[in-house]
Amino acid sequence: MIISYQRGGSPLHRIDPLSKLVVLFCIAVLTMRLHTSAGQALLLLAAAVMARTAGGISWKRQWKAMAFLIGFAVPYFVLTLLTVPGSHTIWQFGVLHVTTEGADAAGSVTLRIFTVFLSSFVFMVTTDPGDLVTALTRRLKVPYRFAFGISMALTFLPLLEEEGRSISAAHQVRGAARPKGIKQRLGWWKVFVSAILHNAVRRIQQTAGAMEAKGFGAYPERTFLREQKPSAAGQIMAVGVVLITAALWWYIHIVNL
Repeated sequence: MIISYQRGGSPLHRIDPLSKLVVLFCIAVLTMRLHTSAGQALLLLAAAVMARTAGGISWKRQWKAMAFLIGFAVPYFVLTLLTVPGSHTIWQFGVLHVTTEGADAAGSVTLRIFTVFLSSFVFMVTTDPGDLVTALTRRLKVPYRFAFGISMALTFLPLLEEEGRSISAAHQVRGAARPKGIKQRLGWWKVFVSAILHNAVRRIQQTAGAMEAKGFGAYPERTFLREQKPSAAGQIMAVGVVLITAALWWYIHIVNL
């Protein structure tokens, strides 16, 4: 499965979840602060290099994880390209016109989507949901019901992905022909999504029944099998990233990057 936690021994795997949450938040702040395509491209490159070197995630896997965003990012890029006004026209056809400012804005917002997704993907792949629940509950004093909700969301994403693969494989085994034309494709996707949602609801009902049978939520506090302690390397990394983010914020403000 592409979007799921994978055990490993990379530096990011050994760092505690809250330190990685700080890094994730800093990356999100920078994506919102940068307003040029060049700045967003550099930030995306930095996130990809971090995923490869510190997270042990191959370039191929990063590409496969982000590939499905293309169907959403390309129309969004074109729409922004044609609607953002500017003073320097590059191309014009009737009422449609492309400006330098529009191209830069379109590239910026599109790259921002990929950066936010990639950084979140790295966090999900290198963070054990159980450790995240423990850290949120023990260190941030988040109610364990809410923390377990986050964990369930992270757990259900891989399950939905696996459900999609199983349904697609079942269609192939039954000899279902590939849909042709827009109408057939829309019909196929309607059946496909309905099947995934049906299976997702069934799994949720099963999980809710199991949690109720075990008395989940009956007590104000909950014990955990493992205690999640902050790592020195994680704290150093979190402080360093916060300082770098503050410095970049100031630099971006000065040069208007």
